[in-house]
Amino acid sequence: MAESYTHAMHPLIRQLQQVAQQADREFARGAALHGPRILCRRGCSDCCGQVFRITEPEAARISQFVATLPADQQQRLRDAAGVYLARRAKLFRGAESWDSPVPTGQRLPCPALGPEGECGIYEARPIICRKFGVPVFHPPTGSVTACELNFKAGEPMEDPGLVQHQSVLFSAQQQLQAAWNDAGGPRVEAPLCVASALAQDLSGLVPRGQASG
Repeated sequence: MAESYTHAMHPLIRQLQQVAQQADREFARGAALHGPRILCRRGCSDCCGQVFRITEPEAARISQFVATLPADQQQRLRDAAGVYLARRAKLFRGAESWDSPVPTGQRLPCPALGPEGECGIYEARPIICRKFGVPVFHPPTGSVTACELNFKAGEPMEDPGLVQHQSVLFSAQQQLQAAWNDAGGPRVEAPLCVASALAQDLSGLVPRGQASG
C-alpha cells in the first residue's frame, strides 16, 4: 500500500516517512527473493502479538494519524489500548523500563488490530512492523530472525544482500533518532509502545521550531 498519510509534514515526520518507505522497499526485496515462502498478507497477524517498543517519532506519528480517523474508530483504538496496557503492566509486573527484557515466549495481540486481523494504523505502523516477516538482520547482535510461519526452525534463510541492505536501513533509523535528539525532541522516561500512542495523544512530542514543508 502506498503511503498517503502526510500530516503537517514536520521535517522529522518527513524523515520518518522516508525511513518507513525504505523499510517497505527492503521488505519487498526480501519477499521477491524468497517468493512463495512469504505468506504475509492482509489479515495475517501472527507477528502482531510480539511485545516490542517504539521510538518517540513513531509514537508521535501514530497519534497524528489516529487523530485523522472517525471518532468511533478513535474510541475503539483507545479502548483496546487501555486493555492492552493493563495486560502489559501485568506482564512486566508494573515495572517496565527501556532496558527491561521482554518475558520469553509472551505474546499480546496489538490493540491496533481490527476484527479480521487487519492493521488499523497501517499507514503509520512502526518500522519493525514493516520489516518483519522476511529475514531481519539485527546489526547490534548480528542475529537474523524471521516469521516462523515463513521459515520453520532450521530452514535456511539465504540472502547474500541481507547484511548490507539492512545495515543501511538500521543506519537510517539511527540517523533519524540523532536528528530527533539534535532538534530537542524529548526522550520519554516510560517505554513507549503502539498502545501508548493510541491511548493518549503523543503528537505533541514533535519538537517545535522547525518549519513544515
